[in-house]
Amino acid sequence: YPTKLVEKMVLAGTDEGDTVLDIFNGTASTGHAAVRNKRKYIGIELNENYIEISKKRLAEIQVKLF
Repeated sequence: YPTKLVEKMVLAGTDEGDTVLDIFNGTASTGHAAVRNKRKYIGIELNENYIEISKKRLAEIQVKLF
């Protein structure tokens, strides 16, 4: 899913500091939206190729602390 689409759902259904669980992680679009918006994230994925993509994608996020 596009990150902007998922971001709307993350913001509508959670508050800062909440944990978002995605049991079909894929390329971590949900994780990207969650972490960028100061949420904790747990992603579950069976496909090793997607896990590597997710790690790289999430490592690139710079979270503003203040």
